[in-house]
Amino acid sequence: MYRIILILKCLLWYLGKWDVDLTWLPYFSNPYTQYNNIREAKYLLANNYNPYNTDGIFQKPLIVYGLVMIDNDVIFLIADILVCFLIVQLFGAKQGYRKSILLFYHLNPITFANIILKNTNVFDHIFLLLTILSALKIKILSPLLFGVLLYINPQYFIVLAAISVIFRRETSTTSKFAFKLIIFLLASIATICLLLYISFLITGNWQFIEKAYIDYYFPKDHRPTIGFLWALFSGLFSKYKSLYHAFFMLLPVCYILPLYNLFVKYAKREKEYLGFMIGVSLFCSFLYFQYIAISDLIIIFILLFQRYDWLFNSLPTIVIIHAGCLILFLGGGLQLTWTHSFTGNPNFTFFQVFVSYVFYVILVSEGVREMLKFRTIQKKEEKEKAGVELKENEQRNNKVKGD
Repeated sequence: MYRIILILKCLLWYLGKWDVDLTWLPYFSNPYTQYNNIREAKYLLANNYNPYNTDGIFQKPLIVYGLVMIDNDVIFLIADILVCFLIVQLFGAKQGYRKSILLFYHLNPITFANIILKNTNVFDHIFLLLTILSALKIKILSPLLFGVLLYINPQYFIVLAAISVIFRRETSTTSKFAFKLIIFLLASIATICLLLYISFLITGNWQFIEKAYIDYYFPKDHRPTIGFLWALFSGLFSKYKSLYHAFFMLLPVCYILPLYNLFVKYAKREKEYLGFMIGVSLFCSFLYFQYIAISDLIIIFILLFQRYDWLFNSLPTIVIIHAGCLILFLGGGLQLTWTHSFTGNPNFTFFQVFVSYVFYVILVSEGVREMLKFRTIQKKEEKEKAGVELKENEQRNNKVKGD
């Protein structure tokens, strides 16, 4: 069944004439992921002009120059298939969940739209999943891949919480764990510095730092997105914008230690909780990120639903359907009205996104609450099992002594 769906998807992509422009829809595309930037960079490079001397290129130099060199749309189809494959390999231990991932991902019109639009955040997702895979199986590659991930999108730094849980499981003492984590961070920093230096050699100057990193967190472009910070920042006085941008940029870092303390209790069973753990972490991070795309939310909720048994135990799971409808249909209609008819108001888009995030926060909070409740029941069952085994051992010993 899965192979048939995958073949049909590839044929649909290959045979279709997908000359579609959805960049005006804020949830499908934003200035920091859209492929139009790559087209513009290709034109500028063909005319021997540095693309980072303009105001329109925001992707990182290795992504921009790599895509210009490859110059083939099939790379996005391959990347999409690879993302699904990695998710299944990492989190598809349950057979039912594995099938659900495959069907949900490959039959999802949103993920297919991401291929058509050629959004570059698909490479963020690939290196996120490769980093987790290497942390579990190929330890020596994990700091290198984590460095590449942060080079592409520093917002993923919060994944350090999940990586720390994985490392804690494999170390017997706190000192060994701390040493291992410090080495990991130093190797990741060295990788980032190397990639930045290579980017400097490619572009010929450090101008890309301002365009691809500083403007990433201190943006001047406040066009609507499916994040809600654009509306807050567009209404602030210029004097205070930098302060609040810095605050929201650093806020996700504060979640790393609480998330580690929350999930380290489950380190021995990390395969059962890993997807949920990463999903919660990414949600906490991207909640404060202005340029989130709906494909990012798709990845986050696929990971959260690794523990669908917890999520479906809570009533707010039903509400997520309404939240999705608000984003996909109501938001699209309001954006169309506002952009093309000049009769709407951008606050419509902001409020419907804000309400949707309220639903998402409730959903994630209830999922974590169910996790803690499940852990309490699990510990009680483990104690009872240990007590039964102890009694059986005592009875066996007494019987041996009697004989």
